[in-house]
Amino acid sequence: MSPEIIIVGLKEIGASIGLALAQTGVEGSRTGYDADAQVARAARKAGAVNRLALSLGRSCRGADLVILAVPSGDVLPYLEAIGPGLKPGALVLDTSSLKSAAIGWAAEHLPEGCSYVGAVPVVNPTALHIGAPGLGEPRADLFQGGLMAMVIPAKTPEAAVELALSVARQLGAAPFFIDPAEVDAVMATVEGLPALLAVALMRVAVQTPGWREARRIAGRQFANLAIVGALQSPQDLQASLGLNRNNVLARVDAAIEELQSLRAMIAQEEAEDLKASLAEAVEAHDAWLAAREQADWGREELGKVELPEGGMFDRLLGIGGNLRPKDRR
Repeated sequence: MSPEIIIVGLKEIGASIGLALAQTGVEGSRTGYDADAQVARAARKAGAVNRLALSLGRSCRGADLVILAVPSGDVLPYLEAIGPGLKPGALVLDTSSLKSAAIGWAAEHLPEGCSYVGAVPVVNPTALHIGAPGLGEPRADLFQGGLMAMVIPAKTPEAAVELALSVARQLGAAPFFIDPAEVDAVMATVEGLPALLAVALMRVAVQTPGWREARRIAGRQFANLAIVGALQSPQDLQASLGLNRNNVLARVDAAIEELQSLRAMIAQEEAEDLKASLAEAVEAHDAWLAAREQADWGREELGKVELPEGGMFDRLLGIGGNLRPKDRR
């Protein structure tokens, strides 16, 4: 029997997942849903899904796998919408950035017999400078060679875990297990703080008396920093910051302290100390970028996740014998 897969949210992340599943030979129906009808039609035209859902609740009733590819602030209303109709054994795979609150929502709104697994897919190194996830064109290899952070709630059935790992394999991403609180803390550093710094930069810029002239000559450095604040709608960003409030506040406090330290060095003309701090930051950036482009820390630092060999959900997804990860024997 062919599986029923529903992808909720068809912008870059959701559509790229659909394209990857299609490219790796996953059989069965891939139904898509997006609140924006134009986005939904574009995803179907690109081949990310076979068909579009006219009624989300009705379409999810027969689903074996529901992939949520929506902002963190939208996870609760979608769980409320799809939860009552899910059949026993269905898995909800949530790809939003924040997990602590989502796990509680899933426990409250998913019926008994259904499972929730949190997954944060990390783009492959070649996509780092193309544009942030959510803005670019969907591509089947967006996660190829990347990582997938996976949050597995207590008492999750083995079959649900196996299915989630199978999806990671089809995306070409190396999975690793992580605590939900740790995910949220990390996201405060790599998403929340950059967005707020970009917002602050833009607000300072437009309030500067010379902005009328400055805006004409602002170049790549300004553009690369300022765009971060435009990666989410104000509503989505506000919701995400609110859900992760304590972690974000801690990172903002750390950033303020660091800026105050740099300010003091400039004000007091501590040239050598300032130069050393700048060099340290450049070195840290270059080391991160080199490691990120090599994409080898999934094995070195995170430990190996044993993927199921020919399990029931490989069969459910219709994966043929020619689709093997590199480390399988």
